[in-house]
Amino acid sequence: MKVKEGVSNSLKTTLIIAIAASVALSGLIAALGPLLADVPHLPDRGSAWYFWKLPEATFWSRMSAWGLYGMHQISVWVLVALAMREPAGPKRFSRINIAFFIVNLLFILLHIAQTHLWYDGLAQDVPIWSSQYSVIVMLILMLFMLNPRRGLILGKKLPYSESGLRFVNRWHGLYISWALVYTFWFHPAEGSLGLVVGFFYMFLLLTQLCFANTPVHYSLVWVTLLEFTVGVHGPIIAVQNRLPMWTMFAAGFFFMSAFTQQYSFKLKPWARALVFAAYAAGVGVMYWFRGYDRLYEVLFIPAALYGGAVVLSLLTRLIPERKSGGAAIQRGS
Repeated sequence: MKVKEGVSNSLKTTLIIAIAASVALSGLIAALGPLLADVPHLPDRGSAWYFWKLPEATFWSRMSAWGLYGMHQISVWVLVALAMREPAGPKRFSRINIAFFIVNLLFILLHIAQTHLWYDGLAQDVPIWSSQYSVIVMLILMLFMLNPRRGLILGKKLPYSESGLRFVNRWHGLYISWALVYTFWFHPAEGSLGLVVGFFYMFLLLTQLCFANTPVHYSLVWVTLLEFTVGVHGPIIAVQNRLPMWTMFAAGFFFMSAFTQQYSFKLKPWARALVFAAYAAGVGVMYWFRGYDRLYEVLFIPAALYGGAVVLSLLTRLIPERKSGGAAIQRGS
């Protein structure tokens, strides 16, 4: 898998192994899923309801979820803090990167075991929107950090301050690592299609964390692939929950693919036109069934993500100019 020119063969091989491990771990969750068939659930109450939790928490279901989450979170934050003190290298893979892989693999296996022993995740005690919005903010941060390299929309760059960009580049790891670990422990390791796809996406994001300070972490192709994958996960969850608004998720996230993510690649004008045409055709087919009077839904997700990036750009303009270090996701341009 070609990640980026200058990425060493050892890093490419490690990335391939990490992706294969993500597939295997997702497959393990799916294979063990039937063993959870007898776990009781309350009836689904709609889009604001989280179905995969016990009707009543037990002492051990709550303690195991929060206790293991806390240990995972602290471990990752310590590693992020250590990584922030190291310079980014062109072909380096440090002991911190190895520690990231070990810690995340250990807690992934522990979460699978914890699900089958006590089932619950953090969803028992926190609202579903907390997990959803943590990921939305992560996507906004990614849009902002990638803006200097590919632009915000149609290849056009959003105005930004260098001090603000440096600030976000330096500190984004602490927030994103929280969003990933929190969302990972929010869900039990259930074997339903939507959750398995979600866990696979989560494992890819944790892989990105494990490659901190390496060229893989800064690869525009790899990061764009991570952005694109959420556009697959969102509609699958909506379809599984029998939500008619799955078209909103599909059309909204693939809007981002057509109008922003494709500018991560050097494409010919005819190829870009083909992407737009494919997107328009897909939206046309989806809303032929959904109803063209609901076509405004297409703009919900782009408005939230672009709007968040604009707000972040304005807020970071308040940061005074100063020299600061730290690894940045836009490196490697």
